[in-house]
Amino acid sequence: MNDSAPALLHLDGVGRRYSGLHALHDISITLPTGTRHAVIGPNGAGKSTLLGIIAGSVRPTSGRILLDGRDVTRLGPAARARRGVGRTFQHPAVFGRLTAAANVALAISRRTPPAARSASTRRGTNTDQTRAVLHEAGLDAYTDTPAAALPYGVRRRLELAVALAPQPRLLLLDEPSAGLDPGDVAQLVETIRALPSQVTVLLIDHHLDLVWDVADTVTVLQHGTHVATGTPYEIRADTAVRAVYLTTANTPATPTPAPVPAPVLNGDRRRLLKVRNLRAGHDGATAVHGIDFDVFEGQVLALLGRNGAGKTTVLNALAGLLPLTPPTSVTLDGCRLPTAAHRIARAGLTLVPQGRRLFSLTVAEHLTVAAATAIRDRHVGRQWSRDDVLALLPALGTRLRHPADRLSGGEQQMLALARALLARPRALLLDEPSEGLAPALVQQIGDAITTIAAHGVGVVIAEQNLALALPLADYVIVLEHGHIALTATPADLTGSLHQRLNDLLGVTRVGADA
Repeated sequence: MNDSAPALLHLDGVGRRYSGLHALHDISITLPTGTRHAVIGPNGAGKSTLLGIIAGSVRPTSGRILLDGRDVTRLGPAARARRGVGRTFQHPAVFGRLTAAANVALAISRRTPPAARSASTRRGTNTDQTRAVLHEAGLDAYTDTPAAALPYGVRRRLELAVALAPQPRLLLLDEPSAGLDPGDVAQLVETIRALPSQVTVLLIDHHLDLVWDVADTVTVLQHGTHVATGTPYEIRADTAVRAVYLTTANTPATPTPAPVPAPVLNGDRRRLLKVRNLRAGHDGATAVHGIDFDVFEGQVLALLGRNGAGKTTVLNALAGLLPLTPPTSVTLDGCRLPTAAHRIARAGLTLVPQGRRLFSLTVAEHLTVAAATAIRDRHVGRQWSRDDVLALLPALGTRLRHPADRLSGGEQQMLALARALLARPRALLLDEPSEGLAPALVQQIGDAITTIAAHGVGVVIAEQNLALALPLADYVIVLEHGHIALTATPADLTGSLHQRLNDLLGVTRVGADA
């Protein structure tokens, strides 16, 4: 960063209120051209609100936003994009039905004057530029693949390529590492480092090694207020910052005492889920092959693997969102698993999907709908009530009247989990439950999963965060290219077996020089 560079972005006392609640309070930040600036803080600190205000999708209730010295406070997101603001979102925002090439071509067309677009197309310039962008992002192999069919990590790469294609001056990255495996995170670091010096970057992320590795300066928020701004070294040494955020990063989760004996893998606990020869995929292409595993009452099974290994495919197929291909055999509590998703849920197998997928309802309405649709059968799972889930996830109790889209990422994850529990599952499928969560919230989710399993629910968790998954798991399965590459208990993962796990997951040290 060049401290003498002119300010590209200046926030002057920016605030945002929602019905008397201060989501942001008098935030002032100046970003010189070319800087790499990170905003960190607990879930609910106001980080995504801040990003939305800068992008133009959220209107501030106080303060001004200056872009290259010009007041853009009243401009919407399209007008700011035309002035050089690009962004990504916490969950990848690409057009699922369009191919990777079509997504990029559409983004490139934004930087071409309308009168020149048809001529550019005739000359093939747009096509050449599209190929160049895809090549730079390492997406050559996915040119003609619909974005919805891409592995999660590849979809993230495509979204970043789409954001960069119009050549923005200011790039806003909202949780760019969320849901990425270690190899993808390392690639993301290199991509940010390789950006041209005239591109200014503001990123939000809970992956602190990534933040320390790419940021010149860091701002810390808590409850919508400014705590500190400084270099990564200064922020890590700041006692106020450590008190509100950093100290939780290395604090191991303390499991809630289990009211039932710890589960084991042998015959003294009932087998809830039996999966044999599982085959499933997308659009006729098989993505997972010959997957076998069992889930017992009170057991947590961790399903690990790099993005694209097949973890989400397995969970979605079990939940009825993808068709199972013969000779797949799946039984739930000794009975053949239904084929329709709603029948699978009523039978007692419930999915908490990646991205949460909440409705435009309040917290109370979500809980009411979930409780009303639950099957009333004392033989189907634990009889979770609204009071039970609010006791397990107390943060929701203070948000009952809040719409789901006004919740922090952590609160949304808690709501998705509460909604699933009110369906009274025998077995619970969790897809990346720690995605986009601050360390303290990851610990709370881990404690909740421990308690859920202790009440006899079988849990399958697909997760990139090994610090969450391994302490919870009774058993680990690692997938590679749709096949089982490794099975073990966490206690087995030492020495060469631990190295094998790291190799399969692409674990590399991010921020080695931090």
